[in-house]
Amino acid sequence: MRKFLLLLLLVIVSGLLASATPASARSPYTTYAIGPGGFLIPTQDAYTPLAEIDLALSSPEDMFITPDGTLYVADTGNGRIVKLDGDFQVTTEYGTGILKSPTGLYVDEAGTLYIADAAKNTIVILDKDGNLLKEFGRPAEPLFGRNREFLPRKIVLDVRKNLYIVSEGSVDGLVMLNTDGHFIGYFGANAAEMSLKMILQRLFLTDEQLEQFIKNEAASPSNVAIDYQSLVYTITAGTSGNQSIRKFNVAGKNLYDGVFGSNTFRALSVSADGLLVAVDSFGAILEYDLNGTFLFGFLARDSGDQRLGTLRNPTAIKRTGDDLYVLDKDKNAIVAYRATEFAKTVHNGVRLYLEGFYEEAKPYFEQVLTYNGLFIMAYQGIADAYFKDGDYANALQAYRYAEDRNGYSEAFWELRNAVLQKTLANALLALFGGWIVLGVFTRLERRNRWLDPLRQGLQSARRIRLLDDFAFMFRFIKQPADSFYYIKQKLRGSLLAAFLIYAWVLVVRILTLYITSFIFSPFANLWEIHVETEIAYVLGLFALWNAANYLVSTISDGEGSLRQVIIGSAYSLFPYALFALPLALISNLLSMNEVFLYTFSTQVILFWVGLMLFIMVKEIHNYTVSETVRNILVTMFTIAIFLLSAYILYVLFNQLFEFIMAIVQEVGLRG
Repeated sequence: MRKFLLLLLLVIVSGLLASATPASARSPYTTYAIGPGGFLIPTQDAYTPLAEIDLALSSPEDMFITPDGTLYVADTGNGRIVKLDGDFQVTTEYGTGILKSPTGLYVDEAGTLYIADAAKNTIVILDKDGNLLKEFGRPAEPLFGRNREFLPRKIVLDVRKNLYIVSEGSVDGLVMLNTDGHFIGYFGANAAEMSLKMILQRLFLTDEQLEQFIKNEAASPSNVAIDYQSLVYTITAGTSGNQSIRKFNVAGKNLYDGVFGSNTFRALSVSADGLLVAVDSFGAILEYDLNGTFLFGFLARDSGDQRLGTLRNPTAIKRTGDDLYVLDKDKNAIVAYRATEFAKTVHNGVRLYLEGFYEEAKPYFEQVLTYNGLFIMAYQGIADAYFKDGDYANALQAYRYAEDRNGYSEAFWELRNAVLQKTLANALLALFGGWIVLGVFTRLERRNRWLDPLRQGLQSARRIRLLDDFAFMFRFIKQPADSFYYIKQKLRGSLLAAFLIYAWVLVVRILTLYITSFIFSPFANLWEIHVETEIAYVLGLFALWNAANYLVSTISDGEGSLRQVIIGSAYSLFPYALFALPLALISNLLSMNEVFLYTFSTQVILFWVGLMLFIMVKEIHNYTVSETVRNILVTMFTIAIFLLSAYILYVLFNQLFEFIMAIVQEVGLRG
């Protein structure tokens, strides 16, 4: 979802820039890449418009470019396939009198044409001279499904001569046929998506009522592509943006774990050099490597000004060399784009990187950073090159810039391992020596009482009420119930100490955000931390808990006062106050291999705080266990009501403010 929102941001920002600033004479769009924090950042043009070639065609739906550069186009409206020469002139027609409305096209190395005809709902196979070889429709095999329709729209062929066909409405995925039209099976099915509304309907509606709704079935793929390794890629329009492009292995397993994208993709193309490019219905062109990593994209939408390089209704996209060709159905034209030096440098680095030549790719990525110092992919390639070369210190820094926690952890593990190998023996000897010295000192101190002045000073300091209240915190570790009893009887604790503990917890929270290791921090960059927001969240949580718990207890026979709730809640936070900051410091010594230690310790602290709050509610209000559980649940519900009420008031006052401002503006205009 986040990636889809980023694409939506690309569309919105591009539109604003296009309307607010004059466009370049060559590029009527702005190119974006993923920058720090996963946000879209403007970058140099990756492609510039090259030409718009008008074709004597009618509503073309698909095209295919062979390795030698020969271009075939499905002239859908005229019921034919055409081959174009280097000047984009029609040299050969195929399928005249055979085809009615071709929408999908694939050409193999022998020049054989495989065509999906939408009007006839058949697959047509023509030889390189246009002679009909085979034509077949719905498979007759029972496994295809008795009530399944066969509505072929797009088609590709693998090296084993298996056809992968997009059949409109096929919830089981792509239809696999051999070249004789026999059904092999289904491939690459999508999973059905369940919304909250659907879940609630299934919980509360009867079977008869559910029958009135449309069945929740998986979405049908809308387009397909295949790469040089015969790995199949599909587009599924209408799904969440990060699931619209999928890459399948031969077993039909999706290899992409979410790809930044659009839910209106129309077509995609995979080149032999490891690059994937896709176009959506709005004219956004996005490019990836074969691992699904987003490289850059731009919105080339024709808003009516008919600028060179803009698109109206794109239906197909192909790459040949450094050029992109996009087929526009409404324009009856091919719009061509050429890669800039920036894009070529990225492509060279990516090709070498994907082939495992990290050292050879490193100079290209370093050059990319001279174009754009925020290009995250370049840092990733440089980091991997440093790591492979054994330069773990530089790899660590580069992985941090690339926001790659796994790579950072591996580089840190290597550095830590090297340090341990050099210093572990000496460190163990030092610890052993320190243990012996401590033991000897302890025996001598018991005999000579050297620390008695210090003990007396501490006893004198505890006569100060505030210091005694802080020392009282450590009593909760062994005797929490009795300690809350002292608070209830007003024997220990104070409001001043409680507020200081709250402040302590707040400071610890802020410091842990900055001190926690990059591996475990929720923030990839320190600038993402908004201190004022964190302060508001923490203070708001304290205020809501204390107010809600006291109000609930007053109507449920609770004995505690507001003062006791505030003090008791503050002392309940002592595990976080004491141990959160040391844990954040220790996290800087851990790698991903020790993630269990960090997460388990964090969970122990949070569980401990929750247990202290439970005991506090029980002892302060003199509840039974069941009454305590009920009080806490009602307190949580009350907090939710407070938040909902605050949101409603915010919306109402915001509308009132806008209404008043509208009146003021109207009066000003009329005046």
